[in-house]
Amino acid sequence: MRKCQLCILLLILISQSYTISHSAVSGAGTSCPENEYRAKKGFCCDKCHPGFKLKAECPEPDKRSECVKCENGTFLEKSNYNKNCFRCQNCNKPHSKEISPCKHDTDRICVCEGGYYKTKLDDYEWECSPCKECGHGQFKTGECNAEQNTNCTCKENHYLADDNKSCKPCTECGKWCKHLCITSTPIPVKSIHPTSPSGTLPPILVPVCACITVVALGVFMLYEGIRLQRKRNRALSTQSSSAAPEDQTFIITVPQDKINESVPFINQPCNPEQHRKLPDCVPREIKAHEFFYFVLDEVPIGRFKELARRLGVSEQNIDRAEQDHRNCKDAHYQMLKVWSDSGSGGGNNVLPYHRIQMFIETLKDMCLVNCADNIENRFLSQDTSSSS
Repeated sequence: MRKCQLCILLLILISQSYTISHSAVSGAGTSCPENEYRAKKGFCCDKCHPGFKLKAECPEPDKRSECVKCENGTFLEKSNYNKNCFRCQNCNKPHSKEISPCKHDTDRICVCEGGYYKTKLDDYEWECSPCKECGHGQFKTGECNAEQNTNCTCKENHYLADDNKSCKPCTECGKWCKHLCITSTPIPVKSIHPTSPSGTLPPILVPVCACITVVALGVFMLYEGIRLQRKRNRALSTQSSSAAPEDQTFIITVPQDKINESVPFINQPCNPEQHRKLPDCVPREIKAHEFFYFVLDEVPIGRFKELARRLGVSEQNIDRAEQDHRNCKDAHYQMLKVWSDSGSGGGNNVLPYHRIQMFIETLKDMCLVNCADNIENRFLSQDTSSSS
């Protein structure tokens, strides 16, 4: 009986040592290169090229996997180890047409006909919707194309109506009608409280500062008077000590550095160019990268691709941004850059006012009102205040 127990204990120790050594071998090198993947047997195998699917894993390290080309009507765009290819989409939806055929490494590309734009229903389904016309009180800021709807903006002194399809003229003070918020009612004078609130100057500080300014001005004027008197006395004593004969011309030499002081300012010639009227204001430039980074912190990550599509960024540019950038925010930044470069006005790396306003209206169409308000307060409110 004792010998049996010793045998069982020995078998348990041997099995545990085998398990530890096997897990150490299989766990060695937990990561594979980018063009390889970890096979079921525990070592790295090479991936299949785009347009090919995996038929059999590599039998051992340094051996190639067996890959076969995707069948007609299917595709795989990236290097992979999938055992099945994706089926190409069909351009059989109403008002859609094909512009690029299905290939083994690229999907079929479908667009909408003129007068329609592509609307995403989910990650896979879409349809062609008719382009909208700008409503009453609006003007067009972006043309309708195959990827985005017509963009409309309210005219000056108008605000968006409740139906989000037209704009109404401003008749009273409100968020979009701030120019009507000026009141002629005099501001009531409040009594001075003994304890002044933080951030305001004590009432006694104003007369004290005024007295100090008057005293300083008086001391300066007294000093200048004494200095001029001494200078005048010195000049008179010099003239009396070296008096010239009556028939001799008396020449006074003025130092070069005093010539400009003796010439009154009113005798200087007037340059007509100086009287040209300057512009009332200089519009505030909004840097594109400053706007992009603010938007990346405001818009939810899960809604960003939808926002890019609504702004007119094509599916190819969205996929390219995701392929070129592993970091999610870098990919979203690239999508915003494509949208910015597709617009007009503003100059290099500068966004014009109407493009940002169009961006905000798009967020509101997506029911992201809070994001739209934060962006508006950050950029459009400052722009308005700087130009008023």
